[in-house]
Amino acid sequence: MATIMDVARLAGVSRTTVSRVLNNSPRVDKETLRKVRSAIQELNYEPSDMARNLRKQKTGLIAVLVPDISNPFFSGLLEGMENVALEAGYKIILCITGGNPEREMQYIRMIENKQVDGIILTALRNPVDFITPYLRYGPIVFANEYLDGDPIPSVAIDNTAAAQMVTQHLIDSGHRRIAFINGPEHIIICRDRKLGYLKALQDNGLAVDQHIIMDGEYKMDTAASCAQQLVTRSSRPTAILAANDTMAVGVVKALQCNGFQIPEDVAVAGFDNNPFSTVIEPNVTTVEQPIYTMGAETVHLLLTCFTTEIQKIEPRRRILETRLLVRRSSTR
Repeated sequence: MATIMDVARLAGVSRTTVSRVLNNSPRVDKETLRKVRSAIQELNYEPSDMARNLRKQKTGLIAVLVPDISNPFFSGLLEGMENVALEAGYKIILCITGGNPEREMQYIRMIENKQVDGIILTALRNPVDFITPYLRYGPIVFANEYLDGDPIPSVAIDNTAAAQMVTQHLIDSGHRRIAFINGPEHIIICRDRKLGYLKALQDNGLAVDQHIIMDGEYKMDTAASCAQQLVTRSSRPTAILAANDTMAVGVVKALQCNGFQIPEDVAVAGFDNNPFSTVIEPNVTTVEQPIYTMGAETVHLLLTCFTTEIQKIEPRRRILETRLLVRRSSTR
């Protein structure tokens, strides 16, 4: 009876390469795939029952990929995830990508190597075409992330509608020149929050000034620098919307350091309702996301994927409700 080493020798490849072919790995080029399959057919090779069982073996582990842990948003998300996972008999492995696409792919390959049973992605940094081949090894779902066309199940909010809501609040408060400090626009939620901001301006007949739309990189110090640039211009904005509360706090501190009163001189609003928004004075108007619920619902979705084909999951994109919390940073 032929062995996996016999197949490797005949095909002129390593045993690891043969294993990848048997596991339908996307990392094998077409010519190598042809050689291995030809050797398997010629030798009439069949994997042993033990090998098949090992490939089906469950680890009881779920990998959660986050860009960083400095943002309180992710700690709330992880709390919801872990509580549901533990109740279902699973443990969470925290994987910090640092926003690095290569590191993200290293963690995603854990599912190919049977190191985890499923993966939750909170911030995608690679093209979706890099991710979908790994769905053959186990389920991958999104939290606070989604893709156009919904090829991967997700739990998130309607970021466009939420950003439009908070921008409309600033307009209703009398502001006509509203700056927007966003995160990196290659991130889909940043793109959609900008869309909501622009839609509110356009619906109210307000001009869009690209010079007061800036990238704060989702960081407090970068947003502070952006705010300082905005208020030193001859035609400064009367309100600043930041795409998360971490940046909103940076904006508040920068304004105060430059002698501006909030909201009398410049109003400020943020997004997320993380603890920073109520620690600082004045408390920051913000959009509240159900962060804990988002984490819990994402694990529920992943557990469903363990027993149901992803293509049959409905709805593929689960939208959670948000609400506007009006505080003193935007009300005179």
